[in-house]
Amino acid sequence: METAFFWVAWGTISFWAIKTFYYSFSKEKLEGLRKATLGMNLAVLVLTFLPWLPPALGGKSGITFALEGNILAVLFLIFLIVSIVLFLTKTPSNLKIGAFATIANTVILFTLMMQIRPGTFILSPFDIAPIIAVLFLLVGNVAVLLLWQQLQIKEREKKKKR
Repeated sequence: METAFFWVAWGTISFWAIKTFYYSFSKEKLEGLRKATLGMNLAVLVLTFLPWLPPALGGKSGITFALEGNILAVLFLIFLIVSIVLFLTKTPSNLKIGAFATIANTVILFTLMMQIRPGTFILSPFDIAPIIAVLFLLVGNVAVLLLWQQLQIKEREKKKKR
């Protein structure tokens, strides 16, 4: 039953998002997607300060991993900060680079999570922050892809006017 509920909800949300954002351009949609993506990345930044491991395993946060020199954590923070800065601008090329950084960051965080917690484990409130961060990044990926589509439509409309 839960699976059916998930797919019905997912299908409804997907239909709404595609109908709303995919086919037509508007400055309001572009701005809304930019702000949504910026918000998702800011939420992920906040989650890097929370524990990514339970206290029994050291209770380290994403920031701690980066400060200790974990290359994936350092890359993750660099891409995250770059994407936040780029989404503060409204320049189309910056938004596209920010979109790429957000998508790449999802892969980096998945890899980092597999490195710090290989195998199967039971989640607790003390180590759920990276899971929530990945979920935010996945939602952000949908937003940046829709944002990219809005930028493509905008470029096509400019070419038609010439």
